[in-house]
Amino acid sequence: LILAEDFFKMKQITPDFSYKVEKEIKDEPGESRGKAVEIRQLSFSYGQDEPVLSQLTLSIKVGEFWGIAGPSGCGKSSLIKAICKLEKGEGEIYIGGQNLSSLSRADLAKIIALVPQNPFLIAGTIYENICYGLEKEPGEEEVREAVEKANLLSFIDSLPEGLHTRIAEKGGNLSGGQKQRIAIARIFLRKPEILILDEATSALDNTSERIIQNQIEDLKEKTGMTVISIAHRLTTLKNCDNIIVMKEGKIAESGTYDALIAKKGIFSDMYHGKIH
Repeated sequence: LILAEDFFKMKQITPDFSYKVEKEIKDEPGESRGKAVEIRQLSFSYGQDEPVLSQLTLSIKVGEFWGIAGPSGCGKSSLIKAICKLEKGEGEIYIGGQNLSSLSRADLAKIIALVPQNPFLIAGTIYENICYGLEKEPGEEEVREAVEKANLLSFIDSLPEGLHTRIAEKGGNLSGGQKQRIAIARIFLRKPEILILDEATSALDNTSERIIQNQIEDLKEKTGMTVISIAHRLTTLKNCDNIIVMKEGKIAESGTYDALIAKKGIFSDMYHGKIH
């Protein structure tokens, strides 16, 4: 009876929309050809609160490197969650010409890799964490190469069991920077079509961040990968093809790194430390 009660309670839980696949929705390959991400009139709010995103429209071509900047609470992370089908908004989102509503979580996992500021790590070895979610398990040399690109090799080699050292659930026995670099090492094995970095190097020192940034940009050039990066440290966005600056859920500014600094506005104020 206890199990039956639990079962009926679970049945009453509202299904997670992200697992719903609406195959009847038509894709638009003609209009979205050559676009990695296309967003049309996206709005989103949490419950009855003020909109976090308001009528946002943008188009990112395949192989481009885009940056997203803006003060805290401007909607940067909500935008990323909407693209990854983690939050449901009003409007249309297309990934590679396919309507987001027609893509399953498995479909998205093959296309998009998201590295958040606080990556989740499982209780297991470092090797298992780096290979987590891969369809085919790579060899140890391939993993070591990924670890080197993530600037983590010296740390791994300092451990008695190397890659096979066990770590705690959520990486409780690692520093923030070490957790971020383990998550970044996965990128070099997955080689996703779209890579999204949500302040993924915020816990790293400037030297480590620059090394990893160079490796990611090199991977982008070799594979044609599209990169979207949210960064509080604005120098991370220096080589972006385009940067959008958000304010109150809207795109307030758009342009290259140098152009936005030269222009008097939000990005320039952030660069000079006037806005945080």
